[in-house]
Amino acid sequence: MKPEIADDDHCQTTGIRPLSLQSSATPETMTVPKRLEPIPPPTLAIEPPNPEPQGPLARYAGEEIKHLLRGFSDATTAGALGLREGSQIADFEACLYGILFFFRPAGSERQDELPSGQTRLREDLGLDSLAMMEAMFKIEELFDISIDNAELVETKTIADARCLLEEKLRLRNSA
Repeated sequence: MKPEIADDDHCQTTGIRPLSLQSSATPETMTVPKRLEPIPPPTLAIEPPNPEPQGPLARYAGEEIKHLLRGFSDATTAGALGLREGSQIADFEACLYGILFFFRPAGSERQDELPSGQTRLREDLGLDSLAMMEAMFKIEELFDISIDNAELVETKTIADARCLLEEKLRLRNSA
């Protein structure tokens, strides 16, 4: 089958020009393209992967921590998430204080400021023996430690609770 070539009449009515087999280019008007240099591939800025979390709660994913602390204050959860990455004292205290405050019995007096190390758990925060046990269970679960009842009975202040938790974490990490 031969291709149809449009005649001049057809071209005038349609506005299509017929193909010309002759080129209007002359050797003087022709340019030889320059040899193209290869383009280097784009450099991708690849960030090194985040190092593995090194904190006392590193074994948990962030979502697991949020699940374990559902219902706790945002500051408590933020402190625990911080403890996943490292061992900053502010994160440690926010997590510990948040757990202790969470288990205070209903109707206990609310403190507007963070307690000091000398704040007494029973007298100042209003934690009774049941609240102390519940807080201990949550701390044991979260930090993967074991606290004896005798140790809990001897824990009188926030500083005592912090020292006990720090000691348990040191023992856990050295094992």
